[in-house]
Amino acid sequence: MKRKIGGEEVSAIGMGSWDVHDPKAFYETLLYAFERGINLVDTAEMYRTEPIIGEAMRVYGKPDEIFVTTKLYPWHLKEEEECFKALERQRRRLGKVPDLTLVHWPEDIATEVRVLEKALEKGLTRMIGVSNVTKEQFEVALTAPKRHEIVAVQNKYSYWFRRTEEILPILEEKGIALQAHTPLEKGRLLHDQKIAKVARELSVPPAAIAIAWLLSRSPVVIPIPKTERKEHLDEILKALEVKLPKWALDELS
Repeated sequence: MKRKIGGEEVSAIGMGSWDVHDPKAFYETLLYAFERGINLVDTAEMYRTEPIIGEAMRVYGKPDEIFVTTKLYPWHLKEEEECFKALERQRRRLGKVPDLTLVHWPEDIATEVRVLEKALEKGLTRMIGVSNVTKEQFEVALTAPKRHEIVAVQNKYSYWFRRTEEILPILEEKGIALQAHTPLEKGRLLHDQKIAKVARELSVPPAAIAIAWLLSRSPVVIPIPKTERKEHLDEILKALEVKLPKWALDELS
């Protein structure tokens, strides 16, 4: 299953990299993910996981086939030169120009988006977007660029946290991707009674149900769970084999 970011096909499920506890295990799981067909990975300045991702892409041998999303601190988006320097550091750490760069935690979102647009025009990122935005911030971000478009939003979105759905109609209309971070609520969602019930009935892991539910919400949604275990990744990827029947969707409504 594929989804699109800026017109380019990516895997319908990506790999997050926030809060990595075991770098070696994450590195090995990341390589395994690439082998399983995941070609989307998310990072950020504050995550400090770019060197791990860069090494995994180098060893995998096909870095151009991996779509990397990164995010910059807002204080690196107040002035063009600071942004350019930050993205050059990201390029060195990753071993490639980021495919997509997002404003991480917006403060003055119009200014930050315009600065990112300048970085795009200098070839320091291939696409731009925003993350952790309210509907109001998102609407400002849409009108901020002068010559390029916002191609993605990265917001928290899970079975428990649905506030982001208020911008889904706009995203669908404009073909903007929604990268859904924290889709498993750091594992807590796997113990949800309704998720567990549907998982038992369909004989699949709860993680697969939680991710399949997100994928069913809209064709622009791309969950980006983080895991450091190959066996957990296998459970997550079973979501691609699950088509939730109407009774299950009703149960999870």
